Amino acid sequence: MWPTQLSQSVPPSRWSERGLRARLLASLGIVALVLSASIALWLSIRNGQPGTPVYGTPRLTAGAVWTWDGTSYTLAPAGGPAPTSNNADMAYDRTRGVIVLWDHGCANMVMGFQGGCAVQVNRTWTWDGRGWTGHSPASAPKVVGQGAMLYDSRAGQVVYVNGAGQIWAWTGSDWTTLATQGAPSIARRDSGVVFSTFAAGYDETRDVLVFVVQSSTWLWDGTTWTQVQGGIGGGEARADAHLVYDRAHGQLVYVGSRYTWTWDGKRWQQHDQPAITSGTLGYDPVRATMMLMQQDSSACDRTACRTTTWTWNSRAWAQVPIDRGPLLPLTRSGAFAPPMAFDEAGGVMVVFVSAN
Repeated sequence: MWPTQLSQSVPPSRWSERGLRARLLASLGIVALVLSASIALWLSIRNGQPGTPVYGTPRLTAGAVWTWDGTSYTLAPAGGPAPTSNNADMAYDRTRGVIVLWDHGCANMVMGFQGGCAVQVNRTWTWDGRGWTGHSPASAPKVVGQGAMLYDSRAGQVVYVNGAGQIWAWTGSDWTTLATQGAPSIARRDSGVVFSTFAAGYDETRDVLVFVVQSSTWLWDGTTWTQVQGGIGGGEARADAHLVYDRAHGQLVYVGSRYTWTWDGKRWQQHDQPAITSGTLGYDPVRATMMLMQQDSSACDRTACRTTTWTWNSRAWAQVPIDRGPLLPLTRSGAFAPPMAFDEAGGVMVVFVSAN
């Protein structure tokens, strides 16, 4: 019988040892990541804040008020309660001598996997040139698509018009609904979201509210809606469009995608336009010019983007050279154009810029 040969053990190679170490370190790394993520999620839930925030702060920051005197911008002194959200509409109330602002957007936008609007607001404010006064009306307008706020000279009231043709009037203490039978129908998606573009403006010469839906034009005389022939050209309508009355020339001005359009009560006229991609349009009665302020996406840092200012003299646009102007925070700069209204009592244009 042959003797049994004993097998000799083979020592592990250096490569095997390295593989074991690598697998061990990888396992420890995964455990550490899972543990840190669990702790972060637990802390987020405990504190009531969305997880993995990228932008946003837990505190509400009041928006800034800038004034334009035709030459330069001035940041109004901050003090006391003020509007906070990233979506607001405002207009000058000639009857009461104040600017009315309806704040109806998000006051604290948090971006991330569980981000979103942390604080939704719905409040009306008035600006008297020195500070804001908050109001608590029993009712408020309804947001449907892009809205417009303007002063109705015929009624002597500030009114808000939404994308469905519904109109509310500000009484000084509350919002009241105005009857608008026969309003133009607005096309909607199945989800109910308005996707037609519109703009509304008040024609002071003819005392009618002009309503532009896509490429059609409607008039509201305080009682009924009437569609008239003509409209802005196809492809010119834009979601952030404004329709503002030029008192010096008796016409409404609409800034389209490629051209500027004017309405004289009978027809639309097309004008050349520089590269204006978006912005807020307002009329300066002291200097008898239209003014547009837009974000300058080529001049942004890690926190904000600069703005550029343009003026329209009924024939051509000209960029205004300025050294200092409103800054749009990155968390809201691309969302909604800051509202603008001329303060006739103070003789300056007022721009509201939220901090979020």
